[in-house]
Amino acid sequence: MITNFSGHFQLRRCSVAATAVLASLFASGCAGTVAPRILAHIALETKVDSTPKPLTRAELKRIHPNEIGDVLILEYHNILPHPHDPYTSTPTQFRDVMKLLYSLHYRPVSMSAYLNNKIDIPAGDSPVVYTFDDADESQYHILPGGGVDPNCAVGLMEAFHKLHPAWRLRGTFFVLPTNAFGQHSLRAAKIKNLIKMGYEIGNHTVTHPQLSKLGNTQVQWQIAECDHLIDQLVPGTKVNTIALPYGVAPTDRILALHGRWGSIRYDNRAVLLAGADPAPAVISRRFNALRVPRVQPVMGVCGLFFWLKFLKHHAYEQFISDGIASQTTIPRQFVHQVVKGRLNGSKLVIY
Repeated sequence: MITNFSGHFQLRRCSVAATAVLASLFASGCAGTVAPRILAHIALETKVDSTPKPLTRAELKRIHPNEIGDVLILEYHNILPHPHDPYTSTPTQFRDVMKLLYSLHYRPVSMSAYLNNKIDIPAGDSPVVYTFDDADESQYHILPGGGVDPNCAVGLMEAFHKLHPAWRLRGTFFVLPTNAFGQHSLRAAKIKNLIKMGYEIGNHTVTHPQLSKLGNTQVQWQIAECDHLIDQLVPGTKVNTIALPYGVAPTDRILALHGRWGSIRYDNRAVLLAGADPAPAVISRRFNALRVPRVQPVMGVCGLFFWLKFLKHHAYEQFISDGIASQTTIPRQFVHQVVKGRLNGSKLVIY
């Protein structure tokens, strides 16, 4: 990924190892679940003014809001006590990542808020978008008594939200509808519950194929039928994003966004990849709806801990909120990167 903001942004490719950053990461203790030195400094809950006022010059200087900066979109799969691959997290790892992000002033926002340029978090904080692929049962499991399993992703996020109300229940579950979240008879109820809690539902195709190996008609069936099956489970469910299985696009990339199979038409707003960079802000010229990158919570170059360290040392690349959802505040040197048509009614403030 190449970033070039007025000469300030750097060439950034995940195929190139950033040795100094990695060395710093491991030295700080990130070789385990999360960096324990960072976890030792969890921020206290702070009250947020429900009617934020414009930032003063002093606040602008102190906070340095940058609402054209990059956004972390996390990509999760299974949450299991005994991981069978590098992309499975344990409940402890999942919880510790929330603690770490919270301590670093990241706050969850929905995919819709990100795409609508309506990120509503306190001034000085940064957004994080949670995404979950495959709709595995470990993401949302109901116990025999009817309660939510405290060790599934939904249960873990609920518990953390109770401790820290500023950590909102936000995220997108990219669903394989024929066996969504296991527990077959509970599929519809789970999707309803997720939407009621504040989560969103996305498309992950019907059978999780490598779309590049399918013809155009098959690609459109996979995406359209996924939408259709979700709508059959919970009529009226809004589905307008897709996470590509294996991160592989169809030969005709535009079919991931728009297409039709029979009478079913689909129009996605964003196509999410599998890794490996933070995502450009939607108002940035670098934003491409066909290629929205995500970050996986793994170690090494391109993993979450790499990017947290990178963004800490390259703050001008990080999305930092001004605390006012109705306006978009950016440093003056990034004005030429703004696509004004994507401001979506937001007032552009330049400083």
